[in-house]
Amino acid sequence: MNIVEQIMNHKAKSIVRFPCYTVRASSIGYFMPELNGCIRRGVYEITNWEDKELHDPKVQLIFDEGKNQEKQVLSDMAEAGIEVIEQQSQFTWKEYNISGHIDGVILEDGVAIPIEIKSMHPNIYTQVNSFEDLKKKPWLQSYMAQITIYMLMKNIDKAVFIFKNKSTGELKTVDVKLDYALGEACLKTAEEIKNHIEKNTVPKKTNDREVCKKCPFNRICLPNLSFGEPLKLSDDPVFEKKIDDYLENKGIAEKTKNLLELIRSEAQSEAGKSGQLNMIIGKYHLNGKKDTRGTFRLKIERV
Repeated sequence: MNIVEQIMNHKAKSIVRFPCYTVRASSIGYFMPELNGCIRRGVYEITNWEDKELHDPKVQLIFDEGKNQEKQVLSDMAEAGIEVIEQQSQFTWKEYNISGHIDGVILEDGVAIPIEIKSMHPNIYTQVNSFEDLKKKPWLQSYMAQITIYMLMKNIDKAVFIFKNKSTGELKTVDVKLDYALGEACLKTAEEIKNHIEKNTVPKKTNDREVCKKCPFNRICLPNLSFGEPLKLSDDPVFEKKIDDYLENKGIAEKTKNLLELIRSEAQSEAGKSGQLNMIIGKYHLNGKKDTRGTFRLKIERV
């Protein structure tokens, strides 16, 4: 019996498309121009949900692990005597056609405070200690928009993030104060999506190819545009740190030579049998391929 193969096949079968009728609070950050998002994608999520490119089983494992980590945090809170109410409570904001669910609410001096639980890679966990730190990564910015929507829905100016280190189980909280400018941008984006759907129109395309590469609708939005080798996404802070060190120490010949060889070797390994690489890792875009002599050439760009 091939245990792993059987599990992965089961995961693959569980990945399906569902109709979407509202703007999800957890996704709105990917649609907001203020957060380098694309409103057109937000429209497609509702009007063309059946055309959305499905993620692979490996990504599903990441999603499932996040849900399991969240359940464990809630369990730990209950055992510690911390009451969490409205767990996974659904909401719909009809005026803006927004929907979502809140991980839970805790009572603080009689005030209901929304909480959002997120598990993180240990290197990311150490970097995020304030709401401002969430601006460092695109997917972290989506957390900002998500919890802002919850505060607006609850008509409260405070919320709490609970972050968990996936490796050690360590926990920490980050208090959030309502950012009114961000809240206004969230609602403006939702309104624009709603208006386009009602008028049966689509927004202009974004000019950011990096945003397009990662969009699950690029095949219908940009059917004649080739992005070359399929884009890989990696959350490997150790590899990203090697690139940081290389770029920061370019003037130190011996040190950067060794670092570059390590980076090139790791990138070539990621390329696999095809010998070509197109990958986003943290804040870097890596493009690589073998030349006519069989040497792996690597280009590093900051995104």
